[in-house]
Amino acid sequence: MSDTKPKYTPRGYQEYILDRIDEYKESNLLLELDCGLGKRFITHQLVVDRYPDARFIIIVHSSSSLAETVDYLKGEYGGLEEDLGEISSRVRSGIRKWILKEKRVVVATPQTLTNIVKRDPEVLDDFDIFLINEVDTLVRRTSGRTALVFPWPTLLAHLRDKWVIGMSGTLRDDHAVFTREQVEIRKELNTLKKYIKNSQVISMEDLYGTDVEQYLEPTFLTMKRVVDVRIRSISKVLDELIRTTRSEIFHELGEEDSLHLIDGDARRVHMMLERLPITEELKSRYSGLLMLRKYVFAMPPKRFLRMFYNDYMKHYFNVSELQRVLPTISAKVTKAHKIAAKHQKTLILSSYLSMVKQVKQVFEKSGMPVLTITGKTRDKGEVLREFKENPEIRALAMSPVGERDLDIPQAEIMVIMDAINTSKTMYQKFKRTRGGVVVLLAYAGTSEEMKMQRLMDNILKKYPWSTAILDE
Repeated sequence: MSDTKPKYTPRGYQEYILDRIDEYKESNLLLELDCGLGKRFITHQLVVDRYPDARFIIIVHSSSSLAETVDYLKGEYGGLEEDLGEISSRVRSGIRKWILKEKRVVVATPQTLTNIVKRDPEVLDDFDIFLINEVDTLVRRTSGRTALVFPWPTLLAHLRDKWVIGMSGTLRDDHAVFTREQVEIRKELNTLKKYIKNSQVISMEDLYGTDVEQYLEPTFLTMKRVVDVRIRSISKVLDELIRTTRSEIFHELGEEDSLHLIDGDARRVHMMLERLPITEELKSRYSGLLMLRKYVFAMPPKRFLRMFYNDYMKHYFNVSELQRVLPTISAKVTKAHKIAAKHQKTLILSSYLSMVKQVKQVFEKSGMPVLTITGKTRDKGEVLREFKENPEIRALAMSPVGERDLDIPQAEIMVIMDAINTSKTMYQKFKRTRGGVVVLLAYAGTSEEMKMQRLMDNILKKYPWSTAILDE
């Protein structure tokens, strides 16, 4: 390593992982290492200390992750000097092949690398080890012809005879795979092992017995119920309409002798909706109702009300009356403000830009300094630095942009304004603050309350080493 960089002794569990990687030289490897336990450090140790003469390609899933990985490898502990290069959209196309030929360690995004490999497969011949960051992102949540996202079917075909090491914070979720007649729920780990042949697995359970528990940051989950009788009334009607529509779908499937397609599981109705032999009207109505219910739970009232202006919804709702009685400010925003007022730094996550905007408006009106990060934010890093370093900034509200790449341990508490059903995605959101308290907001007396409870139960079951339920 460079004399100007600090020498870092690996923790016990990191040494264990590195030793196991040495043992599995003849096999590919899938490594599950929870958020904050040092996947980038493992990468640095491999390319600098363990295999200083080997040629590496490190494949990251996004441009922002590439920039952070390159900065880490250059700046944290050194040892690469002129050995490091990158292949991405920010590198001129004319020198990309030169970088692959001349640099020992290359960080690349999958699409850019695939474009080069399709034209000249031999550029990979001299590389020894391929590290895939966030390897779980290769798997489609719902797959048809292929279980892998683009361009991984092509890229992995060129890595068949290479040593592949895939890393992820979690490898324990499910995904849906369509067979010719049915949808099958499979473990994403099994799918990865199918496409990354001859793979050994190091899971979080394998690290028990090392010192890993000393470095786990516990995350405490709690649900706060938000009382709004108008939202509850709307959601009850939507719940009934969804149940009625689902019953009509079951009835049509029964008439077509096709109930076997969903195997009696209501979850599969939504997964297979486009493939089911039912009328287009039923498909459209069912998906529209599910989306509308999501909007009701996750958007400011006056915003979601725009979706009620159609003949079908007017049959069940007096839209003019709703326009009159629904408040402008979401009760969830009011609850989030009360929570933030009790803490120095609060991170607020919402699925929709309209909710982020309302959080900003309400907080600023109350005199509480707040920053926002959305898809329209040009310099995300600068906003993050301001939130972390400026003691006057009390809150940061974010839409789902780059959440997987962000570490914000400065936040004392995280507020989740709405949730999706995928427990892995939600868990990765929770870990952005590296422990502490996560508050999930749910409208009291609605199906959202039950959804949040199922989510917390699933996360506690899948990630017992770093999560716990904090009674409200």
